[in-house]
Amino acid sequence: MKIKYFKYQSAGNNFILIDCINQNFNFYSKINTLISNPIIKKSDGILFLTSSNKYDFILSFYNPDGSRGFCGNGSLCSLHYLKAKNQIQEIANFLSYGKRYSAKIGNAISLKMQNITSFKCFNDEYFIDSGAPHHIKFVDNVDSFDIKKEANLIRKRPFYRLNDCNVNLVSDLGNGSIYVRTYEKGVERETLSCGTGAVASIIAFSLYKKSSINKVITKGGELKVFFKMSKKKHFTDILLIGHPKEESSGDIIF
Repeated sequence: MKIKYFKYQSAGNNFILIDCINQNFNFYSKINTLISNPIIKKSDGILFLTSSNKYDFILSFYNPDGSRGFCGNGSLCSLHYLKAKNQIQEIANFLSYGKRYSAKIGNAISLKMQNITSFKCFNDEYFIDSGAPHHIKFVDNVDSFDIKKEANLIRKRPFYRLNDCNVNLVSDLGNGSIYVRTYEKGVERETLSCGTGAVASIIAFSLYKKSSINKVITKGGELKVFFKMSKKKHFTDILLIGHPKEESSGDIIF
């Protein structure tokens, strides 16, 4: 059996995308075989696009270890792919793990995220679920840290014994932007960027510094995040904005 895949990236966060709509592929019965494939193991995860009667498409994301959940950068890549195929319009709606998302597609892709109405503060560190669970720690120089070591220490804290998290180290660059490094659970290494991590870091910055910025610099590129905050510190109209692109394509043979 042979299926076609597309390699995509958004700010360096790289994925294998499989279009189950146009090649009529039922991935559920093959997921264990797929995640053990070297092509998948080298990526930051796999995106499956399936059809829907109510929405433009359904997105299912799996980490290389087989765990699953919502993916911000993966959503941007999926939207870019389907728009390039002329299968969605400039305004699109899709479903991912029971939640509805909308996006506007132009030169950049603007993805509307779920509202954030709660968070945890640990002195000057934060836990925020921005579609995926993230711990955010502010440091002076993120590049001076061994991020794997730091992530392992944070994930062993009592708060995370039952629920694992991604770990973000964040530095204020002082020019209206932050520099973010992310260690992703399920990938179990540092990725070049993380969409939900960018959102969580910008939200945490607004709480930590009591000011708003929009630009996130990562090792893999730049993302932007916009939002509105109420007096109750509820965050709405959250937009994740990026410029995903296709890098290559090929076949996976079973």
